[in-house]
Formats: sequence, structure tokens, C-alpha cells
Amino acid sequence: MRAPTSAPDQSLHPSLSQLVAQFLQERERDLAQASRRTYRIALEQFAKTCPVPLAQIQPVHVQTFLNGLKGRPFQSRSGQWIHPPASPATYNLKRLALQQFFEWAHGRGYFQTPLPTQAIRAARLPTRLPRDLDRLLLQRVLERAQSHSLRYAALIRLMLECGLRAQELLDLTIQDFQMSPEGSLLEVRCGKGSKPRAVAVGAPLAELLQNYLNLERGLYAPTDPLFVSQSRCSAYQGKPLTYDGLRHIVLKLTEPEPGQQTPHQFRHSFATLLLDRGVAPEHIQHLLGHTTAAMTMRYTQRANLRAAIARSREVLDQGLV
Repeated sequence: MRAPTSAPDQSLHPSLSQLVAQFLQERERDLAQASRRTYRIALEQFAKTCPVPLAQIQPVHVQTFLNGLKGRPFQSRSGQWIHPPASPATYNLKRLALQQFFEWAHGRGYFQTPLPTQAIRAARLPTRLPRDLDRLLLQRVLERAQSHSLRYAALIRLMLECGLRAQELLDLTIQDFQMSPEGSLLEVRCGKGSKPRAVAVGAPLAELLQNYLNLERGLYAPTDPLFVSQSRCSAYQGKPLTYDGLRHIVLKLTEPEPGQQTPHQFRHSFATLLLDRGVAPEHIQHLLGHTTAAMTMRYTQRANLRAAIARSREVLDQGLV
């Protein structure tokens, strides 16, 4: 009589979803929180939609996935929801996540070369100057935030007056805000690339933050998040504020304005406003946490362009001939 065959050992041939989970677990300490979120979303999307097992994945499967990526949906003024294609930057981020996953899988012996991401080129990024916010628009947004709550005002002014990235703002804890007679500071411990830095906090913003903590924040410990969600959903209420929550606040405060503003534009405005006030680019580089001077020089180009437009308009208004 033939002996019954045993079921195949799943540990020797884990599924794509299982490998994705293992990869994310092993890379958790190496990636910043925002990168972990991007990698997790990209890889879980790919594992869910890929029609073949890991060993059969070809470049066409990866390319099809990347070509089908969508950007963040938004609602038009007519009420219709628009699903734009993903930006080149999003395309490249998700391509990088897949590339690192397949390199990891190859190193663990789960995948043979050539890797399916090797033949796929990165999208060409358009050369664009940073898009900051108009000063009059900023004034209107600040007025709306101040009239709404101390929390809204503190969120907006921290992005504008400290040049924080969205994730840096969300990662702040109570103890990162330090007041002293010599001047207040903000410790940015979770900067991009795990590079901490300190930024100055002006006296009006320091007073606003102190009032927010005393009057609106409620009970807290030094290591608690500076900003927590006030969502009506019990799953989020009292938890650290998320990017979607921050973006909702920015959209709410800029709803009457033309176009669609993002949290990152307040960081761009911080840099260009400092340049307009004569702050040296090398100082702005440190405050923004840029690794190279070339990244900061984009703001110099923006400031020069704005000055050239303003000066030419003066001449044109008087008549060129």
C-alpha cells in the first residue's frame, strides 16, 4: 500500500503576502516611519493584485502594477470624485519599494535573478521650483486657524514658522518643545533620514504652544504626542494625529482658496520667507534638514524669480518705451 503523501511544507514556499510581511518586519528599524508606510502600502497592494506566485513574477507584472497606480482622489467643484494618475515621485517610491523587496527575496533564496525590477526605469521627475503659498493667502489661513482653535493655529504656525515636514510635525512629543529664558527650541528627533535637528521657536509661537498645552491639550505626559486626533471615530480619537488628519485640517482651512494646498507648501513658504528677510541659504539648509546645499538653492531660484517678476512689473507699469 502506498504511504499517504504529506502536505507540502509552507515554510519552504511562503506566499508573496507572507514574504512581504516578513520583509517589512525585518526592515522596520531601518526605515523612517513615512518610508515604512509607503513600503507597506506599495508591497501590500502589489501582493494583493499580482496574478501569479512569487517565482513566476516577470517585469510585465511589475510594470502593469506601476502603470495602474492612482494618486490621491479629490472632489471637483461639481461634486465628482477625480482619481488622477500617480505622480512620477510616487511611481519612483513604489518602484524602489518593490526593487528592495526583490533584492531582499533574492538574498534569502526565495527568488532567482534576473530580478523583475531591473528592466524597469525610474520615471523622469520634472524640474520644478518649490511651490510656496502667497502671503495674503497665508494671512487668511492663519486668521481662520486662530478663530477655530489654539490647536489649529499651533499646527499651521509650526509648519510655517519652523519649516517642518508633515511627518516631523506628527512625530513631535510634548518634551520636544523646550522653553527657556534664552529662547524656545523645538527638537526634531525624527527628521528625514533619521537626522535630528533643532529649530528656533519665536516668542509668539512659544506663547501659543504654551496656551494650547494649558487650555486645550488636556492631561499629558512628557513623551505623549504633541498633537492627537480629535476624530469622531473611536478608533482614532486620542491617538497620534495622522497625515490624513493633518491634510484634512489644511484642506478645511484652505477650502475657500483656489487650487488645492498641501501641508508641505507651508515648509516651502518658510524657506522663501526667510530668504526674503535676508537669512543666509546655509542657515536655511540647517533649519530645513537638507543634506546638500543644492536642495536649498531651489528656494534661492524661487526667490530670485519672484524678485525679477516684481521688478519687471514695476517697469512695465510705468511703460517700457
